[in-house]
Amino acid sequence: MKIWHWIALSAVIGVVGYRISLTQQAQTAPSVQRATQVVVAPVRREDFKAAWQAVGRVVAKSSVDLKPRVEGQIAKILFKEGALVTAGQVLIELDDSDYRNKWQQAKAVLAHDQALLKKAQADLARATVLLQKRFISEADMNSAQAAEQSAAALVQQDNASLDIAARNLEYTHIKAPFSGRVGAHLVSVGATVQAYSTVLTSLNQLDPIAVSFTLPEKNLGDLQLALRKGVLDVTAQVNSDSLTEQRHGQVSFLDNNVDSSSGSVALKADFANPHGEWLPGQYVTVKLAPRTLSQVLVVPSQALQQGPDGLQLFVVIKGIAQKVAVEELAANDGWSAIQGELQQGDQVVTEGQFRLNDGSSVTLAHKGGTSKAVKPAGKE
Repeated sequence: MKIWHWIALSAVIGVVGYRISLTQQAQTAPSVQRATQVVVAPVRREDFKAAWQAVGRVVAKSSVDLKPRVEGQIAKILFKEGALVTAGQVLIELDDSDYRNKWQQAKAVLAHDQALLKKAQADLARATVLLQKRFISEADMNSAQAAEQSAAALVQQDNASLDIAARNLEYTHIKAPFSGRVGAHLVSVGATVQAYSTVLTSLNQLDPIAVSFTLPEKNLGDLQLALRKGVLDVTAQVNSDSLTEQRHGQVSFLDNNVDSSSGSVALKADFANPHGEWLPGQYVTVKLAPRTLSQVLVVPSQALQQGPDGLQLFVVIKGIAQKVAVEELAANDGWSAIQGELQQGDQVVTEGQFRLNDGSSVTLAHKGGTSKAVKPAGKE
């Protein structure tokens, strides 16, 4: 019995010892199991060629809804929908028979009154001679002068009426006020249109064309300085991820106020658009010509992340990830110029930062898929 008792006791001791061993192993390696693998890059200090970038919208330099200036009936539509037209080109003709008759009538009235004026002038000249010879009275002379002045005023009135009739006749030919592209037909031949009311079609100027965009108000000082120095160049592309043509233009407008709701300032830039490929309403990626920031801290843009209190990144110090608040000054080609509590040579996390918290233990990943454990601060 004693032998079996000792065997049972030895088995219990062995099981307990094994469990204690597992517990101690689990307690000795928690930091290694919880360490997060990350990729880091050093902070650089250098002159940084920066560029402002924004999403802009294409807008027409000039845009108008064409309306008739006289009422009438549509006689001809002389343009194709969506066609490019030139300034002064006749687009629509109204039935001009009534306006032509009124113009002829005004001409006839003018000719009649000019004849009366000529007679009144002759009568006045004759009255002047007769008055000198005392053959007529002063009252007769005054009557002759009044008749001449009345006839002259009537002729002046007739000239104005003729001008109005001629202009109304011209208005029956509706012309493009500037070169551009017309829209759809909004009326048909035979339709009656009202002056200054009925929209006939739309017209947008496409060359040159403008791009409207905004930039944060923190860039306002740099914008004003650049514009004071001269022309501010800008590039724009319909889709920055495609092979579409990148166009070059110049800033033509800086708004006179900052939008208090968004903290941004509005700008426009002009671009050549000779073939009309860009149309109003398109969105483009806009980049302003680079400027140089002297000796600033530079990190890969992917190191930055939006935190609850603004932009932040993680810097690795002795195996511990520490959160640092930063401000992005400018960005260009995957790099960002920043300011914050960092030093040149600090290691910032560029991959894996979204799994980190302030104070997380990390391991550094290297090329080839290997990683190197970093001892936490204070550990030997």
